Amino acid sequence: MIKTDWMYEYNEKLCTAEVAAQAVQNDDFILAPICLGQPTALITDAIADRKDELKNVEWRAHLLIRPHKIVNPEYRDTFKITSAFVGTPFIKSVFKEEGYGSYAPASVLTSYKQWTGRRKPDVTMVMVTPPDNEGFVNVGPDCMFPKTLIQGRSTERGTVGGARVVIGEVNDQYIPVCGQTRYHISNFTHFVEHSSELPAFPSPVPKDIHHKMAESVVSLLRDRDSIQIGIGAVPMLISDLIVQSDLKDLGIFTEMLPTGAPLWQEKGILTGKYKKFRPGKMTATFIGPAKELYDFVRNNEDVEFLPSDITNNPSIIGAEEQIVGINGALEIDLAGQVACLTIGNRMVSGYGGQSDFAMGCRLSNFGRMIIVMASSAKDAEGNLISRIVPDLTPGSLVGTMAIHLDYVVTENGIAGPLDGMTIDERAEALIKVAHPKLQDDLVVDAKKKGLFR
Repeated sequence: MIKTDWMYEYNEKLCTAEVAAQAVQNDDFILAPICLGQPTALITDAIADRKDELKNVEWRAHLLIRPHKIVNPEYRDTFKITSAFVGTPFIKSVFKEEGYGSYAPASVLTSYKQWTGRRKPDVTMVMVTPPDNEGFVNVGPDCMFPKTLIQGRSTERGTVGGARVVIGEVNDQYIPVCGQTRYHISNFTHFVEHSSELPAFPSPVPKDIHHKMAESVVSLLRDRDSIQIGIGAVPMLISDLIVQSDLKDLGIFTEMLPTGAPLWQEKGILTGKYKKFRPGKMTATFIGPAKELYDFVRNNEDVEFLPSDITNNPSIIGAEEQIVGINGALEIDLAGQVACLTIGNRMVSGYGGQSDFAMGCRLSNFGRMIIVMASSAKDAEGNLISRIVPDLTPGSLVGTMAIHLDYVVTENGIAGPLDGMTIDERAEALIKVAHPKLQDDLVVDAKKKGLFR
């Protein structure tokens, strides 16, 4: 198309949020990206305002980083709220009441397959940059699902998936990035222009136990490792310690780009030259609401944002020689099963990409899966309880299988390498990194289970 053609088409599709909301029909399934790629509440609020006109509409919401009134109780007769990853206060509130929010188990990789097959969305809303001179908008640093939602995916049977209604919220404050992020305006049915500042969450304040865990994790890293890690207190400290270490030629192959990436590159620690996939490039699919990354990723050709069927594909991850996954957990049993998304029946987060990278690390020749967590917590009465347990709380969903776990790190040290250990050897190693005041009880429980003879 020549420039005037796409500009005409764009203006034809340009409308208000209220007009775009009219495209939603009864029984529709609505889906949006997971983080910065989510539009503001402008469009969802306009959809919510149609609660007396619509029936049985499902909104699948992941990692909401802004408040949306559609999740409020007065809208529940019209809108069903579901999620495969909770993780932020704006969506967790929906799951506090029994029978309201519904959890849909899915990892990042399996979600990609769902959205083009069994659960193809009817409507999607995506934040985008204004179109460039060729009529392409940029979906920015949230590349996990947009390709699936906007275009579907190509198979031997043709293209599958792609939403009926594709609404682009055009934000002149959004961030254009490199990778598979440009989509022509012809892929969209509506555009709504809305200038809005990107939200940014404050950096967590680390505690003493976080420092101890970070030191142990960095001791397990090696030159030439390609790292998968997210954001949070421990990852932030790990980033700082990597800068102070003698490590060299690290790479990044991750879903969420770590906040330490700019400093690693500046210090020459991050070269990525030994990566098998896109050598020399940082591979990610999204960033969190971390302001320190916004300028770094803007049109940065060293960072490639790719769809999740690439970044979370265990066969691609496993082709790396030294992939290291660093992830968290809520509970771990004495066999090494990891519960990372629920405590019993209570929803806390979601599978995310942990299981994808656990399988990838197992396929990698020198790959390692490291689980990092505090050894204990306190219950509602203030009693100390162990997060290393004889058995997972009934109802807990296993996020990483015991056979995919290499190391467990707590503030009390490192358990592992667990691969190849017997169950009783695993139990002994895990009890040693449990809270000292709770270790004796764990030994008693292990004997009751017949692990120690």
